[in-house]
Amino acid sequence: MTDKEKILKLLRASISDNPPQVAVPEIQDKIYVDAGDPVVHLAEKVSAEGGKFFYCQNEEELISNLKNLIEYRKWTNIESFSKSLWAYLSSNDIPTLQSHTNAKVGISLCQGIVARTGSIILTSVQGVGNNLLHFPPIFIVIATTNQIFNTYKQIINHLSQTPPEWIMGIRSGKLISEEIKELYLFVTEP
Repeated sequence: MTDKEKILKLLRASISDNPPQVAVPEIQDKIYVDAGDPVVHLAEKVSAEGGKFFYCQNEEELISNLKNLIEYRKWTNIESFSKSLWAYLSSNDIPTLQSHTNAKVGISLCQGIVARTGSIILTSVQGVGNNLLHFPPIFIVIATTNQIFNTYKQIINHLSQTPPEWIMGIRSGKLISEEIKELYLFVTEP
C-alpha cells in the first residue's frame, strides 16, 4: 500500500465515523490540476517568491535583456557555470568567467523547471560539474519554454538515457532568501 493509499484510507475512516453534511467528491488520480499556461504560472510563482522573471520571445531578445540587466546593475566578474554557456555568452559579447572564483554573480542553464512550485532543477548534464558547491548571491538561470513542466516526474522522464551524476533543485522561498539573495530567471522560446 502506497503512502497516498494509507492517507486516503485514514481520511475515509475518519469520514465514516462522522458522516459529513455535504457530499465528498471522489479523489482522482491527478492530484495537481493543470493551472493553465505553465509559463504564466511560473512567472507568478517566481515573482511571488521574490525572484525576477524575464520572458523573451527569441534568442536576440534574451541576449538584449541580459546585456541590459548586466549594464544597468554594473555587474562585472560574472561566473558562467558551464563551458558551453561561457562560449555562447562570449560569442554574443557577454563576458563571463569560468574560473569558479566565488563571484557574486553566477549564470547557469537548467535541466527543467516545475511551474507549480517554481523549482529549478540543475543536473550535471548542463556542464556545471562539481564546481557549484554553493550558489552565488546573485544567480541568473536561462531556460526555454519547453523546459517548463507541471511535475518533477516529467523532468525526470526527459533526462537522457544516461542518468546524470547528480540532480539538484532550487526551490523558491527559503533557499532564495538564505543563500541566493537575487534570482533572475530568463525564459525564452526554443
